[in-house]
Formats: sequence, structure tokens, C-alpha cells
Amino acid sequence: MRKLLLVCLLIVLFSCSKENEEVVVNLQNEVAINEIKKLDLDTKYKNLLNPEFTTDEEYKEVTKSWGDFHKQVGKVLKENDFDWGVKDSSVKILNKIYFNKDGEVNYMMFKVMNENVTSSKKREYEQLLTENITKLKIDLTRKEKFAQCGNVKYLNK
Repeated sequence: MRKLLLVCLLIVLFSCSKENEEVVVNLQNEVAINEIKKLDLDTKYKNLLNPEFTTDEEYKEVTKSWGDFHKQVGKVLKENDFDWGVKDSSVKILNKIYFNKDGEVNYMMFKVMNENVTSSKKREYEQLLTENITKLKIDLTRKEKFAQCGNVKYLNK
């Protein structure tokens, strides 16, 4: 019953998604992956590190803003006293984030790489991101929507 409810919720979430709506997706959820694939985001958002989109001169600004973005996420975790529930000193996360032209998050996808982090903690992290997504912004603007992916390690208290 819970899986059916989750599937229905995801279908509604993705089918009703508007251009300016923020969506957070755990990439370890197969239903969510299939729904997000239908949106074909990679054709609608430019890869931020594509040399045709970002010059060598802008690269330093891009990497700094990417690091600053993840500091904002770390601050949200700290302010909410988030605990990953593992003994690991850090938690590694793969992110793929789609931003609007002003650097605001439209879609944030993540995959927790530490195998010992429970599904419950991953859902809790997803919920925390969802609740705070409008506070997170990359310090970049572009003429077109853009995307960036990469790994980050968050300290585990």
C-alpha cells in the first residue's frame, strides 16, 4: 500500500510539475528515476561545464559558486541538527542539479554513496532539502537554464 501511495504521489508530482516548481529526487528510487527521465531535462538545461557555455575565464567562478552552494546545503544540515545515523566521518553524495537562469534550483537529484546510510535517513535528507530548496541558490546567472553535477562530502557530526 505504501509503495502504491508513493508511486501515485510521484506521478502527480512530476505530471503537475511547472517550470518554476522545485523538485528534489533521490536517485535510489527507481520510480522517481523513471519519472524524471520523462522530463528530458538534459535537453532543456545546458551543462555548466560545457566549453561552449562556460569559458575558461568563467571556470573559476563556476567552481567557487558550486562549492558555495554546497556550503549552503551543509548549513541547512547543521541548522536542522541533521544526523546521518552512521559512524562515518563524512557522507559522500552525487548530485545533479538543474538551475533556472537566475541560479535558483528547479530540480535537485541526489544519490547517497555511503552504503550504510539507511533508506529512512535518505528520505529524511530528501525531505529536509525539499523544505529548504527555495533557500538554496548558486551564485551564477546565465542567459539559459543550466545544470551541474558532481560529488560532495558532507561532514557527519
